[in-house]
Amino acid sequence: MSQLLTTKFVAKSLAATVSVLMLSTVANAATADQKQIQQLRQEVETLKTLIQQQQQVQLQQASQIAQVKAAPQSGLAGLKSKAGADVNLYGFVRADANYIINGADGDFSGVASTENQVNDKLRSTVKTTRLGLDFKSTVEGADVGGKIEVDFAGKTEDPTGTGIRVRHAYLTYNNWLVGQTTSNFLGGASPEMIDFSTNVGTGTARLPQVRYGLNLAPQTKLTFSAEQGKSAIAKGKYVAPVLTAKVVQGFTGGNVSARAFVEHYKDDTAKDDEVGYGLAGGVSFKPIEPLQLVADVSYVKGNSNYLIGSNNAYSVVNGNIEQNEAIAANIGATYSINPKLRTTLAYGTIIADDGTKFAKAKANAGANEKLSQAWVNFIYSPVKPIDFGIEYVNGDRKTFDGKKFNDDRFGVMAKYNF
Repeated sequence: MSQLLTTKFVAKSLAATVSVLMLSTVANAATADQKQIQQLRQEVETLKTLIQQQQQVQLQQASQIAQVKAAPQSGLAGLKSKAGADVNLYGFVRADANYIINGADGDFSGVASTENQVNDKLRSTVKTTRLGLDFKSTVEGADVGGKIEVDFAGKTEDPTGTGIRVRHAYLTYNNWLVGQTTSNFLGGASPEMIDFSTNVGTGTARLPQVRYGLNLAPQTKLTFSAEQGKSAIAKGKYVAPVLTAKVVQGFTGGNVSARAFVEHYKDDTAKDDEVGYGLAGGVSFKPIEPLQLVADVSYVKGNSNYLIGSNNAYSVVNGNIEQNEAIAANIGATYSINPKLRTTLAYGTIIADDGTKFAKAKANAGANEKLSQAWVNFIYSPVKPIDFGIEYVNGDRKTFDGKKFNDDRFGVMAKYNF
């Protein structure tokens, strides 16, 4: 009996031991599984963090690339002259077409010489395409620079041909300028015009000169120049350079200018000499942000090259030099309809004094007493480098002997700026 009890006790003990071992094994297995699951969770979280960091890096790189593409590139970037100067290449490719309703037979307006030569004629050209280089450097504390600019509107033996023409070619040293550029007497306020010949009442003369400028105040600049004389004087000669002076006063939204010149020449036929001179003033300002207003007025005596449409500087009458006198003016408004579209409405004129001995001379009967132009244009810029324009110009000419002519035309223009 005792043996039977002993056997049962041993069996129960073994069963209990086995159960404990099994439970322990299961518990250990569960603990191992939990550790593996926890480790997997940590690895997943680490992987998610890495993916998020990589996405942030990619987004940042994409943003930087977009900013680089959008940022305007400096014209001087990467361009250096042999002497180490910064170089800026600029210009534009331009194509023009003019439909001449009635007027002078030219690529652009010819109101000063029109005799109603043609009507209903189409002309086109690319000769206004322009190319330029600006140079700038600092040498031993001095500001040194220069400019070379050309277009293809030069005269050739073929009237329909194009040749390279030097527009600007000069060097600068601090406040000095030496070379060819726009006359210091000009540079006043002119309304925007598509027609390349530019309107009467203003000027574009580019002359060899020596110029000096200084700032009298932060917004006040005074410049002087000695320029090559280039008036139309048949048998005359200049005995000294033309002297000019200009002061420009800036103000919020615009500026005003006052200009003057004086010149002296001799005539071999008349054995006489005379002084020519001129005075001018202009203003440009924005009364409101989208609107630009400009106006300019000039008086000249004995000069023919500063103002577009001028008669000869003088004629020899009864052995004396008799000078032409004229008043010129232009006024205009440019309105920006939106950032891509603007329009200009303007008027320009030059009126010669018909009471002078120059005007009454028989030889000058066909010279101009009055020239005038009115024009309106629209310029559309779909993207920053591109301009498309359309313009109507109405021009009138009246001579001293009372004859009248006109120059009316539509012009279109396409231009790529670089």
